[in-house]
Amino acid sequence: MSAEQGPSAEPPTSGNNRFPDPFAPAPPVPTGSRGSTDASAPAGSDARTPGDRDLPWKATAERRDLWGPIEKPLQGTVHSPASKAVGRPRRSPLVRFGAPVLLGGLAAVLTLVVGLGAGLAGPLLALAAAAGIGVVTLGGSGALLNAPRRDQEERPVLDASVPDSTRAVLTRILDADAATREELSVLRPQASSTPSAATVLDDVDGLVTRIDALVATEQLQSLRPSTGEVTMLEGIACRYVPDLVEAASDTIGFLQTFEGSARQEALENLESIGRQLSVLAEGVEQIETDLVGGVSRSLEVHAEFLRARFADQHLNPIIDV
Repeated sequence: MSAEQGPSAEPPTSGNNRFPDPFAPAPPVPTGSRGSTDASAPAGSDARTPGDRDLPWKATAERRDLWGPIEKPLQGTVHSPASKAVGRPRRSPLVRFGAPVLLGGLAAVLTLVVGLGAGLAGPLLALAAAAGIGVVTLGGSGALLNAPRRDQEERPVLDASVPDSTRAVLTRILDADAATREELSVLRPQASSTPSAATVLDDVDGLVTRIDALVATEQLQSLRPSTGEVTMLEGIACRYVPDLVEAASDTIGFLQTFEGSARQEALENLESIGRQLSVLAEGVEQIETDLVGGVSRSLEVHAEFLRARFADQHLNPIIDV
């Protein structure tokens, strides 16, 4: 290598590996040192080697503040365990305590008036009945109103910049996922006694959750509605998953009716539905990977992927890919 091609990659023959402190004052150069004998060095330059300056953690406390991160107090709000900001939302105290007392009192007064006015019972018996009904009404309404409210499923929010054509397709996907969840809530009590059926419903729930998460991503919302990823997600959410859920619903009904070989056949059908859901989950995973990698594929490529996976597992899918 010639001298004009640049310096060699050999390690330096002097100095050390410490980084220089740009704020440290330059110490005086002793007479007779190597820096002072270098006549070619320009005036005012530092003749010391770069490694002669201390690292930040070796500097003084005053100079260390100029280097490292400054310690700041933590920002945020600390809530007590009883705070409304922690846990599920609860109704106001006026509703939780005032409404049960009001309802209990009204029920007691109404019972007393009816009992005495109609002559159905004597005063003592009417008072006892009114007190009993009032207590029962108060306790029941109090337990109902003081129960923590369930958190509603947070629907993914579509950005305001999403084009109307893309927004329409993504809205259909979210609506289909919401309808699928409602169907699952109806089927879960029937599937509670069959572990394989409960597993299939859990797989469906996990799949629609992943689809919702994809719809919420900026990458998917920026795509055109005709792209393969959006079209395939629409097909999975609006056609494939509902068809499999409908088949699972019929099969779960068979399990509650038939015994013997018919029940065994229904369990095999459930297993097949579960494997088809796994293939759809692989298709969703491929879309996730493509979005992260910035790759876009056509609808035919995504469909061919699903057909190949169904063939690999020797499945005869219910859905028409």
